[in-house]
Amino acid sequence: MGRFVRAILGVAAVIAGLQGCASGPREPEPDAFITGVAFARERIYVPPGAVFEATLVDVSHQDAPATVLGRQRIDPSGQAPFGLRIPYHSARIVPKGRYAVRAHVTFEGRLLFITDTSHPVLQEPAFRRTDVILQRVEPIRATVRAEVPLLQTYWKLLEIEEEPVDELAREGATQAHLVLQADEPRVTGSGGCNRFLGDYALQGGRLQFASLVSTLRLCLESGASENRYMQTLRSVWSYAQQGRELLLLAEDGKPLLRFEAVELGLQAPVEEDPPMLPQ
Repeated sequence: MGRFVRAILGVAAVIAGLQGCASGPREPEPDAFITGVAFARERIYVPPGAVFEATLVDVSHQDAPATVLGRQRIDPSGQAPFGLRIPYHSARIVPKGRYAVRAHVTFEGRLLFITDTSHPVLQEPAFRRTDVILQRVEPIRATVRAEVPLLQTYWKLLEIEEEPVDELAREGATQAHLVLQADEPRVTGSGGCNRFLGDYALQGGRLQFASLVSTLRLCLESGASENRYMQTLRSVWSYAQQGRELLLLAEDGKPLLRFEAVELGLQAPVEEDPPMLPQ
């Protein structure tokens, strides 16, 4: 019996060793922190069970999703203000990079408060502190089920008039996307080949685009879909968010463009969402 027990323990040790080898070397612990305070200028009430989250993001590349370098999560959040302590690896910070802190409060998967302006940080390596301002997300129909902010989010195009968008096959191709800037009413993005910019007007659930201009590269692979994308943007009248998706609608409520929020780097906990329906 003793030999049998020793044999079982030996097999268990071998399996544990193999699992350790399969998982590979552990990533080193973060060696630096962004500190500060997230607060609101008005008196706010945060319901029990709400979650506060802050991220350090790399926003150096205009045509790519922001890369999350560090994430702080307080669950449950308690009441504001919230102390910032975002861990990150200092080796991932480069001298000419652009970095910012974003924060939000959610309750049962819905956004309650967000940072709707840019909060740059690490403009110098030693500058590791910033205070951020939280703004209330108005509970309008367009955003009542949103899990990510409308502004400052990289929205990857999925569908044009309910038809899936083909991914470009060539390596290094830019995804068709758009970003609604927060500091000014400007929209930037790409049709998959050419970059574009323009103005947007946002009021409640209404969203319209104007003065859209783009670069003039010859795009043999994406020309037709890119032109269709740009023309469809000009017809947008309103929007609706659900979960991590954005739907842009025509004046009669017809779905025109569907997007999904994309970010790279450290991922947030995933929660299941119901399918998005036109509002």
